[in-house]
Amino acid sequence: MPSTARERLRARLTTHESSTPISATTRPTPAPGRNRSAPILLGIAGLAALGAAAYVQFAVVGAGEPDPATTAPNPPAAAAGDVSSEADPNCPAERIGNTIQGNGPGGTGSGTDAIFGFQHAYYVARSAEQARTVVAPDAAVPPAADIQRGIDTIPAGTTHCLRITPGAFVGQYTVVVTEHRPGSAPLGYNPQLVTTMRIGDRTLITGIGPMP
Repeated sequence: MPSTARERLRARLTTHESSTPISATTRPTPAPGRNRSAPILLGIAGLAALGAAAYVQFAVVGAGEPDPATTAPNPPAAAAGDVSSEADPNCPAERIGNTIQGNGPGGTGSGTDAIFGFQHAYYVARSAEQARTVVAPDAAVPPAADIQRGIDTIPAGTTHCLRITPGAFVGQYTVVVTEHRPGSAPLGYNPQLVTTMRIGDRTLITGIGPMP
């Protein structure tokens, strides 16, 4: 066979052999990428769970800076008995425009009554079970066990002050909570959006959450 023919045959064989390992090494490459995606997805799920837990804590009392008093066009569905009659230098019972300030025991006579009652149970009675008595059974509010865990983080002797302003809809309120912990500066919280509803002969809380 002439040398040129042998060289052409050798070139064809060399090309065929070199192409096989290339295709073999490139086929498995997608598999490691799929394996790496599993921990990434698990990490995202974990962050979502943490976010949900943080929201539950915020729904009870969300930490933040004090917010200026706000007003709303609707008149408050509150009576004078909604605010505390006891003198509290950190929280004088007063009404400024549509905003009510106080820390009284509350009750179930109105929406503001229920809000005062919930926070009074939280800070004064320190009882989640008592707080749930002014909350509807199917309300978007954490269960008593979760509320009690939040209460237990508050130092004994802490007092509170509420600023309640009617919201855009009937039974809806913007609530700002300020804590006065012993030996500490006042601690303000982000505004909460609290919804209430007349159920039978009582007005109960149906939801507590952050302002949108």
